[in-house]
Amino acid sequence: MIGTENSVENERKKKAKEIIEKFFRQLTQGCGRENCTNSNCASNPNFQRVSINQAAALAIQLAQKKATLCESMESNSKNMEVSDDNDDVVTSKSCSTTNLRASSASSSKDFVQSLEDALKVVSSGNQQTSNSINFINEEKIFSLIQKCKDNFKNLKKDKMETDDKEEDHKELIKSYEPLFDLIKKVFTDYNCVAESFKFERDKINMSTTSPCIPPFNIDFNSVRRTFSILMSINGLYQEIEEVFNQSIYPLCVSIQFQLKKPKVEEEEVNKILHALLVVNELPLLENPGYMDKFIKAFYSTWIDLSPEACTKIVKLWSTWSAEELRPFLYRVQQYLTLEIVTKNLDLPDDDDDEYDDEENESANKKAIYKNEGLIGAINYLRIIYYSSIYGGRLDCDDQIKKERELEELENLERTESNREENEMFDGSSEISYLPDPIEKILNIRTIDCRESKIPSSEFINETVNQFIDVRNDYVEYTKQMQNQELIQQGHKTKTKKTYFSFLSNPFCVTLTKKNLALFYDNKIKMMRERRYNIMMSLLEGRMPTPYFKIRLPRQNLLNEALSLIELQEQENPSILRKQLFIEFENEQGIDQGGISKEFFQLVIDELLNKGYTFFKYDDKSKYYWFTPCTIETQQEFKLVGILFGIAIYNNVLLDVQFPPVFFRKLMGKIGVLEDLMFSHPDLHQSLISLLEFEGSDEEFEETFMQTFQISVSDRTTDSLVSFNLKENGDQIPVTKSNRKEFVDLYADFILNKGIEDSFRAFKKGFMKLTYNSPLSRWFTPEELESLLCGTKVLDWKSLEKATNYDSGFEQDTPYIKNFWRVFEEFTDEEKKLFLKFTTGTDRCPHGGLAELKLTIARNGPDSDKLPTAHTCFNVLLLPEYSSKEKLKEKLLKAIQYSRGFGLS
Repeated sequence: MIGTENSVENERKKKAKEIIEKFFRQLTQGCGRENCTNSNCASNPNFQRVSINQAAALAIQLAQKKATLCESMESNSKNMEVSDDNDDVVTSKSCSTTNLRASSASSSKDFVQSLEDALKVVSSGNQQTSNSINFINEEKIFSLIQKCKDNFKNLKKDKMETDDKEEDHKELIKSYEPLFDLIKKVFTDYNCVAESFKFERDKINMSTTSPCIPPFNIDFNSVRRTFSILMSINGLYQEIEEVFNQSIYPLCVSIQFQLKKPKVEEEEVNKILHALLVVNELPLLENPGYMDKFIKAFYSTWIDLSPEACTKIVKLWSTWSAEELRPFLYRVQQYLTLEIVTKNLDLPDDDDDEYDDEENESANKKAIYKNEGLIGAINYLRIIYYSSIYGGRLDCDDQIKKERELEELENLERTESNREENEMFDGSSEISYLPDPIEKILNIRTIDCRESKIPSSEFINETVNQFIDVRNDYVEYTKQMQNQELIQQGHKTKTKKTYFSFLSNPFCVTLTKKNLALFYDNKIKMMRERRYNIMMSLLEGRMPTPYFKIRLPRQNLLNEALSLIELQEQENPSILRKQLFIEFENEQGIDQGGISKEFFQLVIDELLNKGYTFFKYDDKSKYYWFTPCTIETQQEFKLVGILFGIAIYNNVLLDVQFPPVFFRKLMGKIGVLEDLMFSHPDLHQSLISLLEFEGSDEEFEETFMQTFQISVSDRTTDSLVSFNLKENGDQIPVTKSNRKEFVDLYADFILNKGIEDSFRAFKKGFMKLTYNSPLSRWFTPEELESLLCGTKVLDWKSLEKATNYDSGFEQDTPYIKNFWRVFEEFTDEEKKLFLKFTTGTDRCPHGGLAELKLTIARNGPDSDKLPTAHTCFNVLLLPEYSSKEKLKEKLLKAIQYSRGFGLS
């Protein structure tokens, strides 16, 4: 009887093996019929090629499901071969199956191992019907574990007690084989996982943590308890780990194959998402030992999820707390770090002008930009990010709707303006920087979120950012944007092949890297304008004007600058897109960046402090803001906006202090009461007090005695000007019942309506230089502030550590040590003057003072000469003075009295 049973079992295994091999040949070679209609056949014109491991895993899945096998495969035993190219893709050349199994190639070994490991699963799985799919839940696992424990106890009873621990462990493993088999059966088939851990109908709304929403029906708390029970089985931790490792790898491969199909039914996608969400709870994903095994396969599956599928998970996870999402975030960050560190890559040199794309195609590009595990992990991180945004504190729907309407009107106005100006930027190749598809589906933008569940800084992986090749990344990003635009226009066949780009996921890129990418974007536009200008000048027989050159006196600088900008904006607006080149009358100096910095420093100083009414300073907040009582014209505000746009376009920092709402409004938001906290703190506190007053109606009116009319100070006449917040506002008293309306109207007037014409003109000018820039796609309002104004925190120690030395000076030179001792004795104001003297501005660049790359060079022996500086190159020329006291005296004199290119 035993022999007969073994014979039957062997025969069943043999048949299962033959079926799998037929499916494998069908997936790799095809059935040989032209235009085969079987979606799982390589002869189908729509079939996508798969790797050897994908084919092996999928063959097992198809055998389990009793999928359709092409007729020719039933009788045909064509030979096959596995190619060993870099992509590990199967081809249909002739070679025997035995040769395949005996191949020393790693891909063939993987297939053989997958095949042999899965035979047990398939042999039993083939006996299942579609109505009896295996599944797992907490009760089933608990019950099975109890049975396995009883089996082990019975085995121990039948045998005498021994001290052979190895034999005991073997018996323990044998006792738990039913559990191992169930895990393999379920976790090798996403259909089985999709039937697992479902809520019972009467318990679906009982979960207080990790809630579940349609289309999902997963009891996540039960999933976690089950995995915890499995991982805590005494003496079998490693065996359980290995069972999951062997099972989940083919599961992930089969999911990848399904997602790569041209069309996947929504029901099938939901099953796949169910399976991924269950596996996502597996504690084993935190184990670095499996990083190159199933963990990489798991993250790779997230590459091919459609935006719609990603959005379903975003909606689910957005209902979870930050404490529930953070473990996922930390786990994927750990994977990303280890995936980079273990490759022993060289850091890219973003400053190297000699860039050989073919040479850089090697290690870094393959390890990062073609690494499916890393790319999938970034997409996984993206889903967590948008879950944090969508589940955070969003602006109200009415506000968002109003902002979208205003944005559409501005876009129409800008399009019409550009048409009237006859293609404002003739030499530029326009690229539409489209938003993330998830944002489009959810109808939100990241700036709509006031407070995310997880701070955005936690999504940045510094290790990964060190290895981002910004130039390569920028090129791939622009290709992706062009492809998206072509697809939207119905020209999918014209799209170009692209690779992964971190800039498509700006939330995980540091401000320094994004600023460098913006610098490349601006430089490319400048070069295009320059080439176009040279070409047109040759055709028209005139002198080329490759730069936006401004020559002006130092006196009345702002008026002169705005007049020149206005002239160019009316006659030849495209010249604004060229590289800025400043010359001061009666001064020598070639502008290689330093003169432009000084120009903007002087212009901003005059704009804010010489009696103009563009902006008003608030002593409490230390910010400038627009005033409703201005005598400046809309055209002048537009020119000031162009001036600010030119600064950011030429990578120049400005010495301005605007509240956060200023930058939010530049990016399309509307100011609300909350924004007054920073721009007008006293007013904000008064309005909050009015809202929180708890007395009676009579006490309220006696206390505040306020109508719907407000007064604003006029800087030109030092008097108060009254404005009605609504029609006949001076006759409408503010009461407890209408105070919310009054507060909203007051805040709206100060931040929006009262300055509407001025701000709209300013923004229109600013957008002349930035409207077709990736500015709004890559940067948040907080980052835009840093781009325009620099970093507020000044770490002077980092400046000292990052400074280079030349012409005889070194870091350990006694004279240099004395220099830094003198510098430490300076006040903060004197240190800012030093910064301005050596770099042309006292603003700190993005990434901190270390990014300045200051150089101190010896400028001769002791003398009475003052120190000088090349502000274009951040170089300080310092004579080697005879004493520390003389060094301090000369340095202070130089930084306090320098202006123009006589001293600096």
